[in-house]
Amino acid sequence: MSQELIFLKPDCIERKLVGKVIERFENAGFRIVKMKKGRISEELARLLYADSETQLTGMGNKTIKAMTDRGNAAGIKALFGTDVPYEIGKELNSWNRKYALSADVIAMIIEKDGDAVTEARTLVGKTDPSIAAKGTIRGDWGADTIYDANTGRRAVRNIVHASDVDTAEADLRSFETYFFG
Repeated sequence: MSQELIFLKPDCIERKLVGKVIERFENAGFRIVKMKKGRISEELARLLYADSETQLTGMGNKTIKAMTDRGNAAGIKALFGTDVPYEIGKELNSWNRKYALSADVIAMIIEKDGDAVTEARTLVGKTDPSIAAKGTIRGDWGADTIYDANTGRRAVRNIVHASDVDTAEADLRSFETYFFG
């Protein structure tokens, strides 16, 4: 049995998709171990969106690709003041923290036999809803794009957060301490 941290972002709650998203996890064989609605603290947001060089560089590269794919490679430096993926990632992380702090979220610890982290991330879909596969949560209900979020200088509204393999255990511990407490 393995566990995964999921939280439903403010856009999920605002768009009244909570029941549908929870149903999708349950239909995929996940069990909810804990669930709570509330605000994320600044400390928890810093832990959740940590300034890991690998993570920030990856985020920056996704952004560069999204901007370039839309024919706006020249806008990257104008928008972020740099074209260095790591530096772009730092700005994106600040937007993610701000969004996570902006309204209530619904956090869940879910579990499943097998690899809950990988299976949950597959069910959630790609970060950018515009390229997430149909049948995934973000592919079916996401209404935003990385490009639109970047040009709006804000976080991507993509319904749900799912911890990745590298951060899953730390995210679970952080939420146990600072959210579920």
